[in-house]
Amino acid sequence: MQILKKVLWVLFILPVVLGGVFGGGYVFYLWQEADTDLKKVVDYKPDLTTKILDTKGRLIANIYDKEFRIYAHFNEIPPRMVEALLAVEDTLFFEHNGVNLDAIMRAFIKNLRNQKYAEGGSTLTQQLVKNMLLTRAKTLDRKLKEMVLALKLERVLTKEQILERYFNQTFFGHGFYGIKTAALGYFKKPLALLSLKEIAMLVSLPRAPSFYDPTRRLEFSLARANSIIKRMYDLGWIGGEEMDTALNEVPKVYHTTTTQNVAPYVADEVVRILGFLPDLKTGGYTIKLYVDLDYQKFARDP
Repeated sequence: MQILKKVLWVLFILPVVLGGVFGGGYVFYLWQEADTDLKKVVDYKPDLTTKILDTKGRLIANIYDKEFRIYAHFNEIPPRMVEALLAVEDTLFFEHNGVNLDAIMRAFIKNLRNQKYAEGGSTLTQQLVKNMLLTRAKTLDRKLKEMVLALKLERVLTKEQILERYFNQTFFGHGFYGIKTAALGYFKKPLALLSLKEIAMLVSLPRAPSFYDPTRRLEFSLARANSIIKRMYDLGWIGGEEMDTALNEVPKVYHTTTTQNVAPYVADEVVRILGFLPDLKTGGYTIKLYVDLDYQKFARDP
């Protein structure tokens, strides 16, 4: 009930933002309905890309339905990646219960000064439930539902589970869903080999994937990454030497396609033969063939 009281308190201190005091009955109704709504987040089963490999383990093609995603478990995500995300999005993530009242108040005051909706004060937990369960409409009712769902989600999942879902669900531009997909797509690196600068560039993307796209607007991407790195230094999460090294780095960025299909006829034949699998393009399979890309290239070239 303590968490429910927090929701009611938010309603009373932010009457302008929430359009007046909602009845306690409505809040209680949202709280009771939250379990059903949160099932999609708790039982998280995203669409995953299927890989087709040659006999030497080299990628022939990625096949997927609507979302190109390679899943990353929490233990694969570097600690620096988590720190960079929290530095820019939710510094008190491990301390709040899903809603940061101080952040909401700061955003409320800033919006009043600007006389427009410029900032929402949402935690990462709120962002996750908004992206997975709600619309992006900037309405009072949606904001209330977002807070209630975030508060209840934090009673069901651990912080690490919430972060794992956030990193895998988020869109990073160029058709890349999930942090592991984005790392391979932009830098052709596994998560463990990313530099701090590359990490910061990736973390900057969810807020504005097109604007900070490193393949099109590298200067903006680097500038945003540098601000994240300086923020990490200000928080005491990295030292001066690590900051200077990261600030001076200009990573190599690749223009890669999502399918990366080097043998379309082979991929088409795999889809034809295995078409009986209903989740062929969403189940995250790894299909290894007795096909050697070297011989395929030799046969194609005159």
